[in-house]
Amino acid sequence: MTEQDHSDGQILDQLKQDAGHAPEPLRSFRNRAALVGSVYTISYNRAIVAVYDHDRETGGGIPKCMFLLAAKQADDGNVVLLRVQREARLPTSAASDEIRQKGIESSGNAMPWAQKLDEWVRDQVSLHALECTVLGTFVIEDDEKPRYAEDIHNYYAVNELMVWKPDAATLGLIVNHRHRTNDILSDHPSNSIGVTRFAAAEPATTTKAEFRLNATDMLKRRTVYLGMSRSGKSNGLKIVAEAIYRLRERHPTHRVGQLIFDLNGEYAQDNPQDGKALHRIHEVLGLERGDEVATYGLFQPEWDEERKVMKMNFFGDPLPPPSSTWNVNEVNDALHQLMAGREIIKAIMAGETSRYTTAFRDADIALPASVAADRGQRVRYARTLLAYQTALAAAGLKPPEWKPSISGLFSDDLIAAMLCSESNKKSNHVDKYREAGMILQKAKIAEKDRQPSVSWQQLLIIFRAMDRFVQDKSSAFSNFDEIYTNRSGSTGESWADSRFRSIIRIFESHNGPRSFQVANEQHDPNSELDFVDDVVKDLRDGKLVIIDQSSGEPKQNQNAAERIMWKIFRSQQERFRMASRSGGLQEKDEITDHMLVYVEEAHNLLPHANKADTLQTVWARTAKEGSKLNIGMVLATQAPSSIMPEILSETDNWILSYLNSERERKVISGYMDFAEFLDQIGRVSEPGFVRIRTLSQAYTVPVQLDKFQISDQDTDLSPAEA
Repeated sequence: MTEQDHSDGQILDQLKQDAGHAPEPLRSFRNRAALVGSVYTISYNRAIVAVYDHDRETGGGIPKCMFLLAAKQADDGNVVLLRVQREARLPTSAASDEIRQKGIESSGNAMPWAQKLDEWVRDQVSLHALECTVLGTFVIEDDEKPRYAEDIHNYYAVNELMVWKPDAATLGLIVNHRHRTNDILSDHPSNSIGVTRFAAAEPATTTKAEFRLNATDMLKRRTVYLGMSRSGKSNGLKIVAEAIYRLRERHPTHRVGQLIFDLNGEYAQDNPQDGKALHRIHEVLGLERGDEVATYGLFQPEWDEERKVMKMNFFGDPLPPPSSTWNVNEVNDALHQLMAGREIIKAIMAGETSRYTTAFRDADIALPASVAADRGQRVRYARTLLAYQTALAAAGLKPPEWKPSISGLFSDDLIAAMLCSESNKKSNHVDKYREAGMILQKAKIAEKDRQPSVSWQQLLIIFRAMDRFVQDKSSAFSNFDEIYTNRSGSTGESWADSRFRSIIRIFESHNGPRSFQVANEQHDPNSELDFVDDVVKDLRDGKLVIIDQSSGEPKQNQNAAERIMWKIFRSQQERFRMASRSGGLQEKDEITDHMLVYVEEAHNLLPHANKADTLQTVWARTAKEGSKLNIGMVLATQAPSSIMPEILSETDNWILSYLNSERERKVISGYMDFAEFLDQIGRVSEPGFVRIRTLSQAYTVPVQLDKFQISDQDTDLSPAEA
């Protein structure tokens, strides 16, 4: 138990004792807090509090949005929680205005006008009123800690409610009261992430209390961090990530996998301004990095030798010869990286409009279901795949060390048709067909002697010619294909099936393969595994995973992030199905297989609020369906209007900082009690000054977040020793 937990427990015990057993209930509370006024009038939602300047001063000031407590002076275990909203006028306000007017006229602005008033008149004028929101009631019952209700039971026109400004200890109870729970590890201590702050101008001597985050509020839930650039969002996300990471401090087996897409490298790289970055979080518990943190990037810098390179082999592994028996599982394993790379290329080419590029982009090169039992299908598939791999080489992607093979893919009849000058004499490309035919002829001879047959450059010549040959009405292909389709045992399908034709169309122009050459940034011919699989494994192991995207192109970064998210989503879907079949999840007191994804600049990834399609992207589906799959999301953006209302309406955790746009502030005004903070959110731009409302809380709390920092003096204790 931390010192703060111990202190809170003592205060709770004292409040219970005072309420149920002491001769003067709540005496301790009243003695600690500052009496600042009385309730002038109250209703179910609003209260007017009468305050004298003297009481305001001795109480240390009453800023806007400050919490106040209204209760009888004795014999009542109910305490009404108020929040200051604005000034209000009493019936005597008009008379006080006249007195002020006379005082100013009398002073002639040569001295403070109040000094011209008699002392009793000055006291009379100093009485003013505050309008407060009635938030709810703390009910203090025998032998129980205070229970909070989000309303009041009753009120009287003639009331006896006095008003106190909480002291630090009582304020700590208010701002850290857990009203509800995520039903996950509810006994875990919360982490201090900042202190209360009700005004940017408050003095250093003002009453403050630590704000403690219940980290489990983030699990399975949606969290939004809304604020302008340079308002401290990145620092806030680091603090949240640290709180989640520290769940293992008391319970070493409670490891939540966290994933951060690091657009600017500030989480994965140390810098002089902020010091040690989040990728060193293991140091706060004195643990080894390998079991705790994994960083990914497009290259491995000297200062991060443990970083995993975020690339894959777009060519995949070589296929077995079509003449052999194919094991479908083994072939799929060989093509795993190729298929993953294929999705990246399709995303890169999403904006293509030319027929030859769209044909290549949209071609389905997935392994046919009948390929294991049909040699003809194996030949067709291997030929199509070889053409696809040749296009990769033409785009500048470095081929792997294994050599390509044409074994069994091109018949002597086809080669003869390409070589026959007489049959192709009407074509303008007869020389290209002959060149390709000669390469194929020599390659077949070489393969009979088990020698390397063709190079990738030669294959480029072959498939460029093949594309012309198949489409050219003046070539010998039509006659060859007619004989091929009418032969005995033929299926009647053209030698150049639709999939093959679509793939080789990319060679119609020399610029064709250049349409996806930026994929080279994510290609490594020596890669043995798709890095996405490693990411999911690291998350399953409960690691903090940081994807450093600072050196990537924006479109490439987005494509990589989407691939990772789909893998996570489908992996968690499968886990959910398996758990459901085995009797459901039992996680009330356990944390297993939870993942939390942080998305900065979320407005660039989530579908915009005005789009009709709300569930097609992985970001929207995860935000909508992630809870049942144990996926939590933290969405950070300066544009709340860009997030679909369907997502915001199901968001449980909110962190609100400075928003200079009235339009954006208007969006959040419709949620929770945020309308009461709009003026401050639109005026005060200090970094880290936020309003926080989490799943555990029944009301919003203004907080100044701590600065994330990992010092050299952090503990070397293991979680079991801490």
